[in-house]
Amino acid sequence: VCPDELDSETQLGRELQIAIDQVHSYVRQNKVRYVMASTHSHEVGRALAGAASLDAIMLRYNMSHRKAAETISFPEALKNNIPVLAFTTTRWNELQTPASPTVTTADCIAFALQHPAVEVVLHSARDEDELDDALLPIISCSDRSQWISDSKYDDLCAYYNDEMAW
Repeated sequence: VCPDELDSETQLGRELQIAIDQVHSYVRQNKVRYVMASTHSHEVGRALAGAASLDAIMLRYNMSHRKAAETISFPEALKNNIPVLAFTTTRWNELQTPASPTVTTADCIAFALQHPAVEVVLHSARDEDELDDALLPIISCSDRSQWISDSKYDDLCAYYNDEMAW
């Protein structure tokens, strides 16, 4: 969903609302189970979380671009009990570069999952080894608060505080 599909910061545009209503009719007819929307825009995410009756929202979230999510869209999703599916958690594999302070794919995934709004992380592993390495810390411990330490979280926030405009 794009920003030009909104009538205001919190109001869905007419055509978008009609589309969402149509998909909900498919739910009532048992043709689909869930209604979800995806956007790169956290302003749109806020409007969708506040105005649409969605089962989930897919939003961009990673340690390098977190402020908009944490201040704009995630609070509205939490308030309305709409789970977030996070994508681009590795910023297209740019966060695990040699210049980083030893950031792994597992760190990127755990970082996203530590936020209470995020229920699912979508990740496209380069190979089976990367997938195993990324999931092992999470699978081995069911306590979400143990996936990334407070000090590691703070270090990652401080290091990746560039908040590029999107």
